[in-house]
Amino acid sequence: MKAVAPLPRQIAGTAVPQDELSATTWAWARRSLPDYLFTHSVRAYCWGAAIATGEGWAFDARILWTASLMHDLALRSIPRNTMCFEFKGAEFARRFLERHGMAAQDADRVATAIILHMAPGVTLDDGVESVLLDRSTGLDVRGDGYALVDSVRSAVMRDLPRRAFDRHFVDAIRREATIRPTCQSARLLNENDLVGWMARSPWAGTT
Repeated sequence: MKAVAPLPRQIAGTAVPQDELSATTWAWARRSLPDYLFTHSVRAYCWGAAIATGEGWAFDARILWTASLMHDLALRSIPRNTMCFEFKGAEFARRFLERHGMAAQDADRVATAIILHMAPGVTLDDGVESVLLDRSTGLDVRGDGYALVDSVRSAVMRDLPRRAFDRHFVDAIRREATIRPTCQSARLLNENDLVGWMARSPWAGTT
């Protein structure tokens, strides 16, 4: 089995929850996700925490941490999925988290955040962690709200570089849009010009 470094206390200056379940999720993500998804997922947590600080929002770090690390897990196996990747990922995450001791209502909050991160119109009525995951993933993929993380951006990018994230991510979204054209992936790709948006984003050309 692949050796995994212990759960860090902080990443790029962002505090990491230190409970056993957060450590278990970290170990799972490090072993299971390809590097482009792992670094994207950890960046999403860092961006989300920074956005919450800027907005003055209280949030459950364990919910945001587990949702961030698991939100794109089903992009690994699109041809084998039986539903849109965010729903498949939410289903897996709920089972995984409950099996490792998370209360059902908290696992539902994680699953909801994972499902909604691909949906338009997420609001605080959906839960603060859902809003944070939606905004942080939009920021990391498309640069939407780039200025919101000025205070932490250089440290996060130093510790979690993008490398070939854009290429790998677009390839995965295209695969799902081809196989399941009614999923949110197809809307983002075909109606919202995801590729063009990413090419014009502040991340373009960064590593």
